[in-house]
Amino acid sequence: MEIKPLSEYPRDAVDRLLNVIHLFRDIRASSEWQYDVLLKRSRLVSLQSGEQLLRAGDVDKWVYFLLRGELHVKVNSPAAEEAPGNERPLAVIRPGELFGDLSMLLAEPRSADVFAANNSQDTQVLGVDCTLFGDLEDLSLLQLPAKLVFYRNMVHSLRWKLEVYRSKYPGHQLANSHRKLKLYTGPKNSREELIALAEQAKALAQILLDWNAEFGSGELVDDESDMLGFLESMLS
Repeated sequence: MEIKPLSEYPRDAVDRLLNVIHLFRDIRASSEWQYDVLLKRSRLVSLQSGEQLLRAGDVDKWVYFLLRGELHVKVNSPAAEEAPGNERPLAVIRPGELFGDLSMLLAEPRSADVFAANNSQDTQVLGVDCTLFGDLEDLSLLQLPAKLVFYRNMVHSLRWKLEVYRSKYPGHQLANSHRKLKLYTGPKNSREELIALAEQAKALAQILLDWNAEFGSGELVDDESDMLGFLESMLS
């Protein structure tokens, strides 16, 4: 695994690379200076076939975007312990996907291992140090507009994932949980909106974590092929 700060790459190449990621594109549109701050807290990770990126139990504040290749998400399970080396991934992460956000938002240990796929020879991942966004009162490095962009992106991503679960299992007790959360209706572009978005993101992350716990246990599906097929469609 090779880890390099973005400063080691030509700036025009970095700009082209990050223009496809909503978070970076939106912050750059708001402020070039704030975009530069975010670049300084980001890094590019290159993985070879089968290399591990994240480990269950780790605690950090990094969020990731897959830029190239394919990643496999795996969790410890009785089936995997009975047949080590033959377990299939619980989920597949493909280019453009955001991951690692639940651990960051909830300040909890990571719940799964993430590996580069065995058939993926050149996997590239962008990592962002989200300690920049954690303290809502500290606007010394990232100002209010940039933090609003971040939490709006988090809320949008989480709601989309939860809607996919809802469409697959409309009768499940969790199906409408995210729709019951109160939406912010106060002044736009304010500290009040930032606080509300951060609270909403954490609540959505907890609901998604609850879904994932049941899905990982296999309780929500009839068979393994159904589970893998749905997860792959969800992450594509």
